[in-house]
Amino acid sequence: MSETGRLVDTAQIAEEFNTSKPRISEWSNDSSSGFPPAHHTEGRKKFWEHDKVAAFFAGRSKPRRALPASVLEADQDELLTKREVAQLLGYTVASTIDGYRRDRPGYFPEPDEEIDGPKWRRGTIVAWTQNRPGKGRRTKKTATPLPDADVHGDPDELLGSEHAAAFLGYSSKSSFSSALYQGLIPQLPEPDERGAGRGARKLWRRSTLVAAARERGTLPSSADEDLVGAAEAAQILGYANANSFTTAVYHGHLPELAKHDAMGVRRGSEGPPQQRRWNRARLKEVAALRRQAPTPEG
Repeated sequence: MSETGRLVDTAQIAEEFNTSKPRISEWSNDSSSGFPPAHHTEGRKKFWEHDKVAAFFAGRSKPRRALPASVLEADQDELLTKREVAQLLGYTVASTIDGYRRDRPGYFPEPDEEIDGPKWRRGTIVAWTQNRPGKGRRTKKTATPLPDADVHGDPDELLGSEHAAAFLGYSSKSSFSSALYQGLIPQLPEPDERGAGRGARKLWRRSTLVAAARERGTLPSSADEDLVGAAEAAQILGYANANSFTTAVYHGHLPELAKHDAMGVRRGSEGPPQQRRWNRARLKEVAALRRQAPTPEG
């Protein structure tokens, strides 16, 4: 899929442009940041146009942030709380640091002490600031491929988050886990089993995942349905390209097609995690009705 017209979600932006989800949220909510507005929202999940996001990162200033002399001259062994570290770095919310530690292992320094919460020595933060990678540096990562969403396997086999992500149309295990944590997958019931201990794996039977995927629309309701994506739908309906067709759908110009028939499952970081699909016969019916509609006079 070409970069032009490609849509990306928060998890994909964080992965591709080496940043954190809280930082993206901060930019998105700050109209003065220059971050592009979301192309559209599905539930609480936002999607942005990739080329505009790339332009934002390309236009960001390259020089590293210089710390004031007062910070460099202060006691470098003094322990700072997470909030104090955030203030030192100029972050508006301390959760930015949580995002670094959760989403980018090894990027932010580990705490020097864990007494009453994580604490860092001022010198640790100063050294990191002076040697950190440039803001917005783009590092293309190779996403771990998801397993196949095999509907024909043992229905009672227990499967983990990687398989759940594949069945439910997410691009990665991390984006699925984030959506699950935020309660954005109402079609998926509680795990059929859990491992022991804190952070134990969540496991679902294959039959549970298949049923949830069919309800969510990431699997067609039958194997012989003739489903097509936006590009073919545009051709059938006479639109110039997939983008003009999807724009018409988003703006309510095609109310008959506002509800898609299924979602195509994507893997990896290329393109949106899910792609709408419509039944070819339904598209042809809509196209025929549009041709029969009277042309407005004038």
